[in-house]
Amino acid sequence: MSFQSQITPARQAYVIEIGETQAGLVARGADERFYTFISASAAFDRLEGQRFATPVAAELAARQLVTARRHGLPLAA
Repeated sequence: MSFQSQITPARQAYVIEIGETQAGLVARGADERFYTFISASAAFDRLEGQRFATPVAAELAARQLVTARRHGLPLAA
Protein backbone atom coordinates (compact mmCIF):
# COMPACT_ATOMS: atom_id res chain seq x y z
CA MET A 1 0.00 0.00 0.00
CA SER A 2 1.36 3.40 -0.95
CA PHE A 3 0.43 6.69 0.67
CA GLN A 4 1.33 10.05 -0.74
CA SER A 5 1.61 12.94 1.60
CA GLN A 6 -0.61 15.83 0.58
CA ILE A 7 0.47 19.09 2.08
CA THR A 8 -1.97 21.95 1.95
CA PRO A 9 -0.19 25.18 0.97
CA ALA A 10 0.18 27.56 3.88
CA ARG A 11 -1.91 30.69 4.00
CA GLN A 12 -0.18 33.95 4.86
CA ALA A 13 -2.09 36.58 6.82
CA TYR A 14 -1.10 39.90 8.33
CA VAL A 15 -3.07 42.23 10.57
CA ILE A 16 -3.23 45.83 9.38
CA GLU A 17 -3.35 48.35 12.22
CA ILE A 18 -3.54 52.11 11.99
CA GLY A 19 -2.53 53.47 15.36
CA GLU A 20 -4.60 51.58 17.93
CA THR A 21 -7.26 50.60 15.37
CA GLN A 22 -7.35 47.24 13.65
CA ALA A 23 -8.26 48.15 10.08
CA GLY A 24 -8.37 44.58 8.84
CA LEU A 25 -6.07 41.92 7.57
CA VAL A 26 -4.59 40.79 4.30
CA ALA A 27 -4.31 37.14 3.39
CA ARG A 28 -3.17 34.99 0.50
CA GLY A 29 -2.70 31.33 -0.19
CA ALA A 30 0.74 29.98 -1.08
CA ASP A 31 -0.35 29.73 -4.71
CA GLU A 32 -1.70 33.30 -4.84
CA ARG A 33 0.32 36.30 -5.94
CA PHE A 34 -1.70 39.05 -4.26
CA TYR A 35 -3.00 39.67 -0.74
CA THR A 36 -6.74 40.27 -0.34
CA PHE A 37 -7.91 42.84 2.20
CA ILE A 38 -10.53 41.76 4.74
CA SER A 39 -12.03 44.66 6.68
CA ALA A 40 -12.24 44.51 10.48
CA SER A 41 -13.99 47.86 10.85
CA ALA A 42 -16.73 49.66 8.93
CA ALA A 43 -14.33 52.59 8.49
CA PHE A 44 -12.23 50.38 6.20
CA ASP A 45 -15.00 48.58 4.29
CA ARG A 46 -14.04 50.55 1.18
CA LEU A 47 -10.89 48.38 0.98
CA GLU A 48 -12.78 45.09 1.41
CA GLY A 49 -11.78 42.60 -1.26
CA GLN A 50 -9.12 44.82 -2.82
CA ARG A 51 -5.92 43.05 -3.74
CA PHE A 52 -2.44 44.28 -2.87
CA ALA A 53 1.05 43.18 -3.89
CA THR A 54 2.33 43.42 -0.31
CA PRO A 55 0.97 43.89 3.22
CA VAL A 56 2.80 47.25 3.30
CA ALA A 57 0.82 48.40 0.24
CA ALA A 58 -2.43 47.49 2.03
CA GLU A 59 -1.35 49.40 5.12
CA LEU A 60 -0.52 52.44 2.98
CA ALA A 61 -3.99 52.31 1.39
CA ALA A 62 -5.60 52.14 4.83
CA ARG A 63 -3.52 55.10 6.04
CA GLN A 64 -4.46 57.11 2.95
CA LEU A 65 -8.13 56.35 3.59
CA VAL A 66 -7.84 57.67 7.16
CA THR A 67 -5.95 60.78 5.99
CA ALA A 68 -8.51 61.55 3.27
CA ARG A 69 -11.36 61.27 5.76
CA ARG A 70 -9.54 63.39 8.33
CA HIS A 71 -8.99 66.17 5.79
CA GLY A 72 -12.40 65.90 4.12
CA LEU A 73 -10.87 64.90 0.80
CA PRO A 74 -12.87 62.95 -1.77
CA LEU A 75 -12.14 59.22 -1.69
CA ALA A 76 -10.72 57.69 -4.85
CA ALA A 77 -12.86 55.01 -6.47
